[in-house]
Amino acid sequence: RSIESKTSSYQGSLYGTSSNSQFAAFLRHSNKSSKVKNLFFCGGSVHPGGGIPLALLSAKIVSDWVDN
Repeated sequence: RSIESKTSSYQGSLYGTSSNSQFAAFLRHSNKSSKVKNLFFCGGSVHPGGGIPLALLSAKIVSDWVDN
């Protein structure tokens, strides 16, 4: 529970939701809110996925959108 409370990750999951199925990559949340204009998300729980390299890629995707 301490990881969950410190990171606000569901049940302390450091890599977001489970990615064990062949469709997991397509089920990740988008980097852009469909409801709130100019609200973007980056990190291990959104596209493209968990882990430090993919979380950094997620930040790059969002930064490119913000720059444009």
